[in-house]
Amino acid sequence: MSRRAAILTLLALGVAATLLLACTVGVTVNRAPRWACPSPTPLLWGTAGPVKDVIHHTRPITDGGDWDEEIFYQQWEQEYADRGGPPFPSPTPYALVGTSYVFGQRVEVWPLHVQVTASAGPVVAESQQLYRIQIAWVNHTLEPIPVDYAAQVRLRGITTPAGALISDGRWGVTAAALAAGGIDALPDTIPPGASQVVVPVIGPPGTPETVEIAFQADPGLQPLLATATTMAGTPTPMPVPTLTPTMPAANADLRDPTPPELLVQWSDATWQPPGAAPCDDPGALTDWSTGRGVAWGADVPLAMPAPPGASRVVQIALNQVGKPYIWGAKGPETFDCSGLVSWAYSQIGIRIPLGTAGQWPGLAPVTQASLQPGDLVYFAIAGGRVDHVGMLVGDLDGDGQWDMVHAANPALGVRIDYAIFASAYYRSRIIGLCERPPPISWARQRMSLRNCICGPVSV
Repeated sequence: MSRRAAILTLLALGVAATLLLACTVGVTVNRAPRWACPSPTPLLWGTAGPVKDVIHHTRPITDGGDWDEEIFYQQWEQEYADRGGPPFPSPTPYALVGTSYVFGQRVEVWPLHVQVTASAGPVVAESQQLYRIQIAWVNHTLEPIPVDYAAQVRLRGITTPAGALISDGRWGVTAAALAAGGIDALPDTIPPGASQVVVPVIGPPGTPETVEIAFQADPGLQPLLATATTMAGTPTPMPVPTLTPTMPAANADLRDPTPPELLVQWSDATWQPPGAAPCDDPGALTDWSTGRGVAWGADVPLAMPAPPGASRVVQIALNQVGKPYIWGAKGPETFDCSGLVSWAYSQIGIRIPLGTAGQWPGLAPVTQASLQPGDLVYFAIAGGRVDHVGMLVGDLDGDGQWDMVHAANPALGVRIDYAIFASAYYRSRIIGLCERPPPISWARQRMSLRNCICGPVSV
């Protein structure tokens, strides 16, 4: 096996163990990892560049009178202007998603950017060597983020002097490693802004190949971020939105109290995208989308939490996010649109028909004002007859709008779409809304709801 093949094999093993149950408390993130190569020729941006827009603010003379706020371009925002500007592909000609990266790449694991390198140090004992893992953080929040380097950082791969690639999960921070590295103690938080830390590790002699950092994955995390102020120069906290419970009781019994663990690896390799030169930049700090066709790799589906008080059927449906779409599939590992909702309801003992053609005529209509999480929304995506269904799941992102889980299509799989009734795509294709079935047999329900058709929704 070649050295590069061995590295890729090690990475594959890391990917297979990406989402595990966490056993430690550490950095919590709400977005899957991603990396983007910035444009090689960014135009001037910020206050050094041209003014993008001017916003006129009105205020009383006693407060200083009216004033104009100048809005400047963000970094790389002027690139690819004919494509509409950011988000992606404005910041970058190519990008990578997943859990495996290379040393030196600055990876976004929101609300952080993380850049990892590693180097071999002196031999400290017989058959033991000191390694230094260099981590550069960019914390985009206004608060320190707790971190436990001893529990979260591992040197997972070493190439021995004989050329063998070995791996172990025990090469982490120890008292002996701190002493050998001349470090009294590692910090227990990641401060806001940019910071760096050197993590000492002792392992067998060789050169470092792979470093692994464990994060806690919580898609519902809403970090305290800075937002623009009316007075220049001082950011102000953005208050965390408060989600309104959709039902009076909490659903703690439906959830695993331990967030899943997201393992991200950096290795000593060179990633070269097909048909392009390797990127000579650590990676873009600007935001970008991971939509279809914009990046190599496989995006990591993070478990979606239900909003407070959501019913069990909503939690069951959300737990399927990230699974593949196959037409006609009814679960539990692959779904089509009607298969997802019928399977989810079957898990709580309620049987509804398979297929949108069977579901649509037989379920009770419901008005938009009476919606509850678990109700179904039907669409005519191709125009004409009903051909798609999703489950309304409440307000997942705190914007006051209804969100939906559905098996979208073969390219997107089971996913969340937000603000359905405000969506330019979905809103015009909604045919009607159906009430979630009561806990009675389908035969009895069918008799009581025969010929009951959902009416058009008011959007």
